[in-house]
Amino acid sequence: MPLTITQQLGRCPTFAELQALAGQHDVRINGNESAGEFYHPNSNQPKVTGHYAFEPNGDIRGDFAGHFMGKLSGFFTLTNGKAEVTVSEKPFLLPEALLKSTLSLALKDFCDKFTTDK
Repeated sequence: MPLTITQQLGRCPTFAELQALAGQHDVRINGNESAGEFYHPNSNQPKVTGHYAFEPNGDIRGDFAGHFMGKLSGFFTLTNGKAEVTVSEKPFLLPEALLKSTLSLALKDFCDKFTTDK
């Protein structure tokens, strides 16, 4: 059963802002301000991989897959006003409450970087 986490997002980040933030967390981006892929920590044995696309209105949509105690996968959407991450597949051994709590904190931290007054 899918698990969705939603946080308030003041504004969508720019591609340059995402590149800078990714670099601070050892995430590599192959792509441009239209679309591409990302991975962490390296392309040979990534812990997380995914794809992203910027829509004409500035929204960002993508998907991700990772391996942490099993497969974790889903998709995300960033729009002015809202960030949403949906986990469509999670490891059997990872308690849903722990996953939800961890994702909620990480998404809030991300969203706090993009308030409307910046």
